Parts: sequence; C-alpha cells; structure tokens
Amino acid sequence: MQDNDSQDSGTYRRDVLKYGAAGGTVLAAGCLGGSSSTDRFRVFDPETSGTLPSQRHCNPFNPTQRGTWHPGALICDRPVMYSPAEVEVYPLIVTDWEMADDTTLEMTFSDEWTWHNGDQLVADDWVMQLQMTLSILEFQAEDGERPHQFIESVEAPDEQTARVSLYDPIPETVAIQNATADILGDEGRGIFTKHDDDQWSEWHEQLQNADDSEMETLVGELTSEGYPKVEDAIGNGPFQVADIGDNVMIFEKYEDHPNADNLNFSEFSIHLFDTDIPTQPYVNGEVDGAHNEFPVKDDVKSQLPDGHSLVRENLSTNKLLTFNCGHNVNYDTPFSNANVRKAVCHVFDRQQVSGVLEGVNQLFDWPPCRVPGTTLESGSHDAADWVEDFTKYGQNDTERAAELLEGEGYTLEDGQWYTPDGDRFEIDIMNGSEQKHIGVLKNNLNEFGIKTNQEQVDDATFDERRHAGEYDMMPDTSSANGVRAMWELDLVPTWIQSITHFDPNAEIPMPVGDPEGSSGTKTFNVEEHIRDWRISDDDQYHRELLWWWNQNVPQMEAMFQPDAGAYNGDNWTIDGPDGIVHGIDDALYLVTKTDEATMEYTG
Repeated sequence: MQDNDSQDSGTYRRDVLKYGAAGGTVLAAGCLGGSSSTDRFRVFDPETSGTLPSQRHCNPFNPTQRGTWHPGALICDRPVMYSPAEVEVYPLIVTDWEMADDTTLEMTFSDEWTWHNGDQLVADDWVMQLQMTLSILEFQAEDGERPHQFIESVEAPDEQTARVSLYDPIPETVAIQNATADILGDEGRGIFTKHDDDQWSEWHEQLQNADDSEMETLVGELTSEGYPKVEDAIGNGPFQVADIGDNVMIFEKYEDHPNADNLNFSEFSIHLFDTDIPTQPYVNGEVDGAHNEFPVKDDVKSQLPDGHSLVRENLSTNKLLTFNCGHNVNYDTPFSNANVRKAVCHVFDRQQVSGVLEGVNQLFDWPPCRVPGTTLESGSHDAADWVEDFTKYGQNDTERAAELLEGEGYTLEDGQWYTPDGDRFEIDIMNGSEQKHIGVLKNNLNEFGIKTNQEQVDDATFDERRHAGEYDMMPDTSSANGVRAMWELDLVPTWIQSITHFDPNAEIPMPVGDPEGSSGTKTFNVEEHIRDWRISDDDQYHRELLWWWNQNVPQMEAMFQPDAGAYNGDNWTIDGPDGIVHGIDDALYLVTKTDEATMEYTG
C-alpha cells in the first residue's frame, strides 16, 4: 500500500475520514483508516460518543469537551507516573525528587525534554500549571480554609528544579502524589501549559494579580475556554499531532523525544465509533487496543484474538448498595439509623448474585471495608488480614437482621415488618432496575417481609435527588484503583459524603474487629482521620477508617469488576513493571513514554 500520508493535506484527510456502515472508519482514507498497519498502534477512544476531535481542547482547567485525556495524555508527558494500585512513583520528566526538609519537596526535571516546536521544556512549565491550580482553589476556598489540603505553594528556583512547599510534614510519596495528581481537572495527565505561550502566560499573570472582584470573571473564562484546540496543541510527549479527522486522530512519532529510539513504530491513532463499548471494534480488528471495558462477557470471549492481552489488571470498579444515611437532610429515611442499614446488608444474599456475573463481574466476597477487591483477592496489603474479623454481611442472615430491627423498635406481624410508628416498612430504591444485584436484593427483602418500591428517574433528577438526600437506597458504581486512592480527601469526606449523607463525626466500637465494643467506643472526624493518616503514614488510622466503614455501611460492596484495558498480542508486545502496565489508568499511553516499560510491533 502506498504511503500517501506525507502527500495529503489536512483538509483532504479530514474530509475523507467518515464512518463506515458498521460504525468504524472506512478505507476511503487509504492507509489512514487503519484497517491493518505495521506502523501504527490504533486505540479505541473511550469518549467515542462525546465531543468530536475537531472540537476538543487541551485546557486542563475546562472539564467540558476536553481532549486532555484523549489525546492529551498521549501527546503531553507528566512529571512522574504515579501508580495508585502499587502506591509507587516512577520517574518520567522528573528524574529525581527528595524532601529537602520536612515540608519542602524538591523535584529535578530532565533537560532532555522539548516541546514539539523544539523549545526546551523547563520546570516553570509545570510550576505555572500548578500555580494556576492553587490560585483557582484559593479563590474557591472559604475564609480561613486551606486552598489545598497539603500544598501551600510552588516555585521554580531554576530551569530544572521545582520546589513545593507543604503545610505539614508528610511522607515523600504522599507529597509527590498530591503535587502531581488531578486536582481541578486533568492536570495530572500531563504538562499542558507552556510558560512562554502568550495565552497561558497572560492567564497565569492575571490569576496571580487579580483582586476578588476580577477573579470570578477570570476563573469563569479560564474554565470555559477551549484553548488550545487539539489540532493546534503543542505537546511534549512521544507523539505529536499529525491530522485530526471526524472519527480518527492521528499522531506521528516525535523524533526528539527521549524515548523515541525505543519505539519501532511511527504512528499512534485514536478512533471514534458509534458505540461506547470497544468490544466489537477490537474483535473485528479495527483497533489494536482499548483503555478499558475488559474483561468481556462469556459469550464474546471466543471471538477475541488469540494473542488477546490485558493491561490495567490491578484496577477495578465496585458495584455498591448505597444508603441515604440522613445526616443534615430534610428527608425521612429509615437508613438514618445504622442498625437498619446493617439489617438490610445482612438480609442481602450475595451468593445469589453468582448466577448473574456474566463473566465480567466478580463477587465482593469480603466484609464491607473500602479496600479494592483485587487487593483483598491477592492479599497484597495488610488490610486483607485486618478485615478477617470484620462483620461480613451479605449472608442472608435473617436472624441477625431481625435482632437488629427489633432492637430499634421494628415489629414482625404475619410475615411483614412494621416501623416503630406502626407503618409498613417500605424501602424506596432509586434507579438500578436493570442491575441484577439490585434485583437479588429486592427479592431478598421482599421474602424477609420488607416491601421495596422501585423508582426510575432521569439522570438530572437522579443527581439532584442524591445530593439533596431525597432517597432511601440507590445503586452506585465507583473506581477502586488502590488502597490509598479509595480514601482521598476529595473522595470520601467530600464526594461520598455528599451523596450518602453520613455523619462526618464517627463513632466506632473498639477494639478494631470487635462489633460488640468490649473496649468501649472511639470517636473521630472522618476527614481529620484521613488527613492524620496521610501526615503520619500510621496504619492504625487506616484500620480504624475501614472499621468505621464496616460498622456504619454508608455503602456496601456487592460486586467488583476488573477495569482492564486490552491489546492484540498477536502483533504487539507490552512489557514493564506491574505498577505501570497494570496499575495506572493511562497504561497504553505511558508505555510509549518511558524506558521503564516497552511497547513494540512484533507482527
């Protein structure tokens, strides 16, 4: 096949990249459609039903129509690679880091990285990005509140050094993870701000100098502007923009990248389809890989390529039963009582879910504890031992459920449960009618004598009602991508509290593992406990947080699903540390960036 890439204009290529009848790209684009290629790695775009490539931007502060994940995480490199699954930091642009003192993290940037226009990448590029983030957080913070939980400020004393000042002494890994994480948007996926770019430098200067009356307008502008468009973006990663079509984005190897010599292929393409699920395009050979949505259902497994291989195997998502705990909400729910929540969890028979897993989900066959199922399954963290004495629930223990309800004044009459006020005990379940584990729970509750009412509402109403606390129960799906990641400060005390409405001031029976509380109880604030764990790195805080989750059950883990990506090992080989290949969201991008891992065409 003739290589016409260098002869076609961008306009022509964009015009001919159209959908085929099956939803993929057709071969009208010649080599561009990528039906088979020995020199291009073709990936399914997880945002395939979202914004068209021509409308995407690489502004990490604007959450809409973003291209900072796809393709930003490919064309831009990040300071380091942090694996939430392994709680490990791998070098990338930043080659070394140390705690200069208890509250100062210093990071050394390599001088081998350049932007795709040839300009040197320097520490100031990343420092600008983090300074802009902190300025926005400061504007949004309440009076007297820290803009960021740990980071006070950041500066670049020279071209190769970034200095991060912290409020408190914290462990080195916690410091660098917080400094390089997603904070406002997708900043953690790469360095997007070039410090001498006129637009970025103008926004940066305005954020540093604006007064309160100007900040609202400025922040509104920054978080809504689509600058730069993907097709105009200047990155610093191993691939640079070549052509942006309607249904495919094509990138060519940037020969001056430090890892370019290790790549034996010259193009990377990201493909859009008319489905959010990559299974069929992958099975049909229209793409070589996909970031997630694997494993697949049993009836599809026989269609997979012989060399089918997985990445991101240590990442997963949880399927949860979620309760409205009723703290500070104007809604009368039975689940404001922890013992009633426990009773429902005891009635649930998780073994009945075994028949509806379909080869994708796995039973979460451990006590509720907010630890990834993959971690408990492998026993790779001490938490696997800690939870052995925790209350397990999910065993259809109707005797224990009855004890808990009767202790709270509920009564059983003619096989039906009644509330302490004498009303029929009914539970309203918001959404989840098609989720089979919810169906199992409803059958269990009805057989036990508790009436369930199924409510289906649209997405906007669902979101409004869960934040207002206007429901009894609902299903939830959440990522479970690491032991620490599941207890981030912006996750449990902020997001989960906002939808489950648990009391942030906790009381747990002691010692840990004894639900009878033979040593009394312990009280603490959940957010402060997480922060103290981060600062001290003392596992005792972690154990107590898991015990609080188990004894208060704002959510109960019912199933978990490995959230892996896949690639066709018949033609490609990926190798590297588990923390990169199987422990980071963007594994298919990251293996092209570093000599810590390898990716090569072998077909």
